[in-house]
Amino acid sequence: MSFDKEETRNLLNMLRSPDVDNHVIAFESINNADLKNYTGELIVLYKYSRHKLEYWQEGCLKGYKELIKHVPDYQLTSPKTLSLISEKDGSIASVEIFMEYFIKDMTRMLESIGYPTDAFEINVKLKENGQTKKSK
Repeated sequence: MSFDKEETRNLLNMLRSPDVDNHVIAFESINNADLKNYTGELIVLYKYSRHKLEYWQEGCLKGYKELIKHVPDYQLTSPKTLSLISEKDGSIASVEIFMEYFIKDMTRMLESIGYPTDAFEINVKLKENGQTKKSK
């Protein structure tokens, strides 16, 4: 299994689902993947899955073992997450997905403190092999 952007997004939605069966299926997919080339995606899945490391250890041992190699203290703030993705040479897709969920979290936070938003946008242009890519 490869972690393209859409697949990573689908796995994340499954992990965030209230249906535990979705967690089992997502963890099985992660366990069957070659995670060496998808460290950025794995970090994003951990950060935004809303599951503690112990849950990963129980349900996704391969993902857990890979996470403990790369995530130093398991408490990922947004800046620390982005820094880790960068340090581990995460893919552009992992940065783009991180930004999508970061924006969703910021929107929810603003609304929870009394600032409803019509739109919250951060525009990022990432370069890959000399090509400019735009993420929004």
